Amino acid sequence: MNKYTVLKWEKLLLWLIPPILRKKTHVDWLNVLLTPLRTIYEETLYKMQHTGQVIYLEKVLNETYNPTKNYNPNLSIEEKRLEELIYIDESVKPTIQYVYLHKEYYEPDGTLMIPQLKVYTHDEYKKRNNKPVYLAHRKDYTQINYANFRVFIPESLIANNTITVQPAKDQSVQTDAINVANMEYHNLLNFYKLAGKSYGTYSYSVKD
Repeated sequence: MNKYTVLKWEKLLLWLIPPILRKKTHVDWLNVLLTPLRTIYEETLYKMQHTGQVIYLEKVLNETYNPTKNYNPNLSIEEKRLEELIYIDESVKPTIQYVYLHKEYYEPDGTLMIPQLKVYTHDEYKKRNNKPVYLAHRKDYTQINYANFRVFIPESLIANNTITVQPAKDQSVQTDAINVANMEYHNLLNFYKLAGKSYGTYSYSVKD
């Protein structure tokens, strides 16, 4: 933080009080009156120093809900998971995948041309380790709304009730996303994120 934005409120108040009025009772009373202004100034300054960039969103989320952890923007996703940090990742959207015919896998004599590719269904693809080929269906493009980015929260924050999760209203919809009940969580994200961007929240365990 730049030094010119840091105000020494007690010293500033003392300078503004005429010498004849510099009594402890008077200073304490003015300090109480100054507290709301000081709070507004510091909150506004904090908001101005953070933008909708991923590293700033992660920093704000960790400072708000995970203050015991030291956030380092240079860590990889795997390192953030090991440190149990809140982190942001891109959304997973299915891409059009060409499916090879049987004759394209094998030569006429039966020798294998290319390695077999494992094709996952939609539910299987949600698992973190199932990365190769997902066979997309038309419903995946017409009936599913994909968020622009995903917020991952360690399960430890849910277990100690730092972040409250509500069960899904529609139990028939199978999804890994969680419904965070903390309104301040959504207000914080909606304040900093870029306009028009949507997000989904997911929990993770270090063992995953």
